[in-house]
Amino acid sequence: MLPIFLMIVSSTHTSSVISQQGLQFWPGTQASANFAQVARLEAGFTDQITALAMLKNSLVIAVSIASLTTVLSMMAAYAIVFFRFSVAGFLFWLTMLTLLLPLESRFVTTFQVAATLGLVNTFGGMVLPALAIALGTLFFRQLFLSFPNEYLEAAKLDGAGPVRFFWDFIVPLAWRRGGAIFVVSFMIGWNQYLWPLMLSTDESRYTVLRGIRLIGLESASGMALGVLTILPPLILVILFQRYFFQALVDTKDSF
Repeated sequence: MLPIFLMIVSSTHTSSVISQQGLQFWPGTQASANFAQVARLEAGFTDQITALAMLKNSLVIAVSIASLTTVLSMMAAYAIVFFRFSVAGFLFWLTMLTLLLPLESRFVTTFQVAATLGLVNTFGGMVLPALAIALGTLFFRQLFLSFPNEYLEAAKLDGAGPVRFFWDFIVPLAWRRGGAIFVVSFMIGWNQYLWPLMLSTDESRYTVLRGIRLIGLESASGMALGVLTILPPLILVILFQRYFFQALVDTKDSF
């Protein structure tokens, strides 16, 4: 917490104090002026780089990645566990191998695919390559394996098909685990920097992390923007911390 504390406290001082004396340990009197300066920010050749626009872009990317990752991970685990086809185990471990190949290690080929599909300077291009988060599939698979077989048998007796079984049985039992995956995926999407930087040249697609790099953390306004950057994920964790930790450490609450 010390770096966060230093950033918050330093955002209340002037840029000259930060550049000359370094990070501060005691609050200053320039907080309102610094945050007002960030709110009035208009940068770039077309003045489209504003704090509100960057926060909106980061929020769109993070929410899209979190929502789609949660849904895709749940559906993938559902297919692997309950459909029981012969190559299910192979596909699962093949999915786990993607943990060894993060997005940063395949920038060149991923950019080529995105450019071929016309996804450069689009939210779709920033979101789609980040959806393959194997950790979500792993968490959902372990949860589904702990479900009693009586659930599937009851669904068959009730005449439920695969879609109804998924929607009426699996989703209600897995929503807490889904909330945990949503929080983790939101963090990953919110902290995206290198991929949006590589894919986007449009100033209207700037994210808050690129904005911090643009302004510079050694300035008071950069510190203030950094404080604004940590607020959305911090609020999300505070609101869902109970469900987040329960879903990760205890599966009995689902039954």
